[in-house]
Amino acid sequence: MQSLKVISIFVLSLLVLTTYTKANRKLTEVKMEQEKVTKRVGSLIKVRPEFEERYIILHKNAFPGVLSRIKESNIRNYSIFLLDGMLFSYYEYIGADYDSDMKAIADPTTRDWWKLTDPMQEPLPTRKEGEWWAVMDQALCLEKLIKPSPEAQRVAVVAQIIQGKDNDVISLIKNSPSGMEGVMNKHNIQNCNMYVKDSKLYFYFEYDGNDLLNDLGELMRDDNFKAFEDGLQNLLIQKDNQYWQFMKEVFHTN
Repeated sequence: MQSLKVISIFVLSLLVLTTYTKANRKLTEVKMEQEKVTKRVGSLIKVRPEFEERYIILHKNAFPGVLSRIKESNIRNYSIFLLDGMLFSYYEYIGADYDSDMKAIADPTTRDWWKLTDPMQEPLPTRKEGEWWAVMDQALCLEKLIKPSPEAQRVAVVAQIIQGKDNDVISLIKNSPSGMEGVMNKHNIQNCNMYVKDSKLYFYFEYDGNDLLNDLGELMRDDNFKAFEDGLQNLLIQKDNQYWQFMKEVFHTN
């Protein structure tokens, strides 16, 4: 009888463990489904020169309520980068009702935040009606992750497009080789997103290696990537003997 009791307890424990494991797996799957990115947004605005330093300091000390509201509005992986007075933002949206979530951002705390940041910014004349930040056209999205985005280094670079060649750049990128994502991942680069606006090409990506410049150099020499890059460079203008300029990250969320 004692043996049967021990066996019964063991079987019961096994059933409980199995049920718990299945339930946890379902919860994980649901969470992963909820975290699925439904929209990636790249946008631009200028920062007024006299406010640049203050803008950076302010964003390094963002209001906790602003950060909470961003998360509650289903925005993740939000970064802002700066170069030569231009701010480039990238974020991912994981919700199901983008318009409603964006309207909800305008709570009292965030409106107080905007009272500080809006005077520091200068919207682009080429923005669409109703926009503050000018939303860009996305030309590339290679979304495969090697590791979660919060664990990777976020990088943004920008290049100048030859005047009148914006559509050629977009067409070239959208028709890039099908194996491009694998090539990028091979060199520790993930979550690649390219945007075009006003004859500028912005490239946001994440890096999970140990030597970014070395891996970028190896990527440029990769036979599967070189033909694409050569074609792209024919549509870009060099600045200081290089096509791409690194931007400084001044804000990010997970």
